Amino acid sequence: METPGKALVERARRKDPEAFAALIRAYERVVLSVAFGVLGDPAAAADLAQDAFIRAWERLDDLREPERFATWLCGIVRNLAIDCLRSRRPVEPLLGREPAADPRWTHDPTDEVGRREQLAQVAAAIAALDEVSRPAIVLRYYEGLSSRQIAELLETSPAAIDMRLSRARKQLRAILGDLMREPKSVHEKG
Repeated sequence: METPGKALVERARRKDPEAFAALIRAYERVVLSVAFGVLGDPAAAADLAQDAFIRAWERLDDLREPERFATWLCGIVRNLAIDCLRSRRPVEPLLGREPAADPRWTHDPTDEVGRREQLAQVAAAIAALDEVSRPAIVLRYYEGLSSRQIAELLETSPAAIDMRLSRARKQLRAILGDLMREPKSVHEKG
């Protein structure tokens, strides 16, 4: 993950809105991933991401080490998400709901139904993970971050992230069962 320079963070600390907008663009996907990882609900994660960026803008003067902006920002996201979980009843996530129809879709509708069912199963399985494993899985497999990068964002060690990922993959295999198994090739007998 390429990070914006310390100079950009310093400009944002001086309340330069263009600099902060650049920081938002640079970290929006990571913030959404961490929020979704904790909350398991894409709509709630999007709302929380906006709140996190507002909080970061208001508290930039509290940032002691500008080069650690990403870690500091992810800490804000995690704290807001945990507060959100504590203060509300669980909200039914969008998992299992029918996504909006895409008028550009031209493939066989039965293929699309199967794909949506698989995506819903995977999303439900990820949502079933604990609030520490979920962000690690989302950041690794949806954002493509390394263990070192995830560890920095979540303020832990790469070894701890690797352990979390290993446990989460086992959990996902147990939840998803056949969906996680490779399809047999045409040459294999049933």
